[in-house]
Amino acid sequence: MALWQKMHDMICGEDCRSLPDNERARLTAAYASEEYEGLRLAIGLRFVVLAIVALMVSLEMRWPMSLNFYPYIIALGLSGYLQLLLRRPGTDRPWMHWVFPLFDMAMVGAAIAMPNPFDVTPLPPPMRLGFDTILYLTLFLSLSVLGQSARMVFISTIAAIAVWMAATFYVALQPGVDIAPLNASVAQMPLLERLSWLTDPWRMSYGEMARRLVLLGMIGGVLTIAVIRGRHLVARQIETERARRNLARHFSPHMAEELARMDDPLGAVKQQEAAVLFADLVGFTRLTDEMTPQQTIALLREVHRRLAQAVFEQQGTLDKYLGDGIMASFGTPSPGPRDASAALLAARAMQAGIEQLNAQRALMRMPPLQLAIGIHYGPVTLGNIGDENRVEYALVGETVNVAHRLEQMTRNLNASICLSQAFVDRLMQEVRNDPGPLGDMTELRPQPIRGLREMMPIWIQPRHRGDAPSEAHNLGSSEAHDAAGALPSPTIH
Repeated sequence: MALWQKMHDMICGEDCRSLPDNERARLTAAYASEEYEGLRLAIGLRFVVLAIVALMVSLEMRWPMSLNFYPYIIALGLSGYLQLLLRRPGTDRPWMHWVFPLFDMAMVGAAIAMPNPFDVTPLPPPMRLGFDTILYLTLFLSLSVLGQSARMVFISTIAAIAVWMAATFYVALQPGVDIAPLNASVAQMPLLERLSWLTDPWRMSYGEMARRLVLLGMIGGVLTIAVIRGRHLVARQIETERARRNLARHFSPHMAEELARMDDPLGAVKQQEAAVLFADLVGFTRLTDEMTPQQTIALLREVHRRLAQAVFEQQGTLDKYLGDGIMASFGTPSPGPRDASAALLAARAMQAGIEQLNAQRALMRMPPLQLAIGIHYGPVTLGNIGDENRVEYALVGETVNVAHRLEQMTRNLNASICLSQAFVDRLMQEVRNDPGPLGDMTELRPQPIRGLREMMPIWIQPRHRGDAPSEAHNLGSSEAHDAAGALPSPTIH
């Protein structure tokens, strides 16, 4: 058992493991479809090969000797056509895997070994097995590889060996044929005597026959292993893509690519500048008091889907879900030339997504949702936290904290978006001081932000009167504490 496992690992790879049942079922169905497509390709190439062989026979052999080979060519063509009809997915049967390869190899072997009735001066029978006739069996063996079925290649190899053995014994039993062992003393013969012994057209050597069978078997074995290896590489690739797909459920696509390439469990720590965005629903706790748990989860999934889509459309990184909100970053894991612009575009897209959702909720006479967004730009630290058994890709630093505070400040400021001056400065650099992106924003005097010693100028997008949220009693306890403890009445330039 251990030896078989070692051979399996050598062929398939040590990390080739079984897939989950659902993945294995899909892979089996996909292989069945691909095997039929490979069979169609192999049969198509068979028709091309048979046409070339028919042309070669017609040109190389005088008439009517070539007539002997046309029935075999036609039989091989009909065999391929029947396989296309019978070996479809859902109608393929195990007995077909044996019958057709045996028939095909038998036709090739018969064409090689059987005497040509149209040849009035036939050559000695052993010469039929000489020249390059064994290559025709090898050719049909190689065509079986296109079916992407290791079983078919293995069966074709067995059929080729059996047919060549039968052809060899048939020729050996013909009158006048001399069966001689490969005597080691032949090498000691004088040159002329050795050439005479080796070139005798009526002599057959056991050693030569065995050597051809071994070579035919080795070729088939290598082709079988190649097909097995190829199929397992596909399975491993599917497993890798499945793992990457699962990883992408927790991270943005390009972050998943970054983590998939990371060999060190904890990885390197990076420091760079990025835009950090927090988005949250206002008064969500009160809203869910009248909803069932199923309705609450369904609403959260829909909100998260729209917010995440806005982030991914701008090539941002969805760092984490925060209950009824998200944290996203732009410029991670690698900074770009328009990170601030992408963050603001994502914020606008989030607002549009929630407005569309509110339009649907209005038709069902459900209260509208109110989204609060805070964005800051500055230095951040990126890296894996945890241990070698479980890690989490984290984005930390004062920039993250400030962005979170800005999102919380929208409540008392009666704003839907709150931007830091550092973010606006970066945005102006990217848009070359074009004020268009800030057309609906209002600049406020420096405001105190909890955790910072100095006050910070901020920009807000005022919330429409009809959309104004209730005061702090609508907020969660932590939100109410932050809003009440951090902000005086704002002043506007």
